Amino acid sequence: MEAGGKISIGSVQYTISAVSASTKVVTLTSALTGTSASGSPVSCPYYNAMLGAGWACLTSANPRGVTAGWTTNEITITADAVLNFETFKCAIKDTDTSAGNSSANKVVCDIISFTDMSDPITVDLVSQKGFTIKNNGNDVDAKAVLYRNGEELDANGTAYTYTWKLWNSAGTSVIKTYTGKSITVSKADVTGKGVLMCEVSK
Repeated sequence: MEAGGKISIGSVQYTISAVSASTKVVTLTSALTGTSASGSPVSCPYYNAMLGAGWACLTSANPRGVTAGWTTNEITITADAVLNFETFKCAIKDTDTSAGNSSANKVVCDIISFTDMSDPITVDLVSQKGFTIKNNGNDVDAKAVLYRNGEELDANGTAYTYTWKLWNSAGTSVIKTYTGKSITVSKADVTGKGVLMCEVSK
């Protein structure tokens, strides 16, 4: 799970605002609107057991720029599906359960990556106050600015999805996640040093 992802509680779907790496607490962008008993299952609508954790299953409801072939041996990928670099994974299950088939119900996977070199987008992270917390006295404002061929893109922050991750100084664990073109990193979330990363998708 990560910021910007979806989860379903009961019959209602919600958007994730942040996930705490240390406490595993998930914060949603809105309050719960449905009544669910304690212990009700929480699921991700894009999760698929054959693909495994960390992969979003492509469907007509979640195409991610793929226009056809979500459940076939060939997909159609549009130019908009690849923002600089994108990786796709295919899971194939042998459904032949006839006698003697030793691979029946087994799953094999392969991945392929694409790089868009025709119109690459660069991302600059900027801050009006700077990226330094002085004497634990200030928060840090951060903004992702996109450029293509020297021209700024998405100045209003509505055309792309911005997912931020604050890592510990060693880069081994995520302390907090954020969403939006502009964010504020609280001084309380940084101990010593932190590494801020922004992922832009469409």
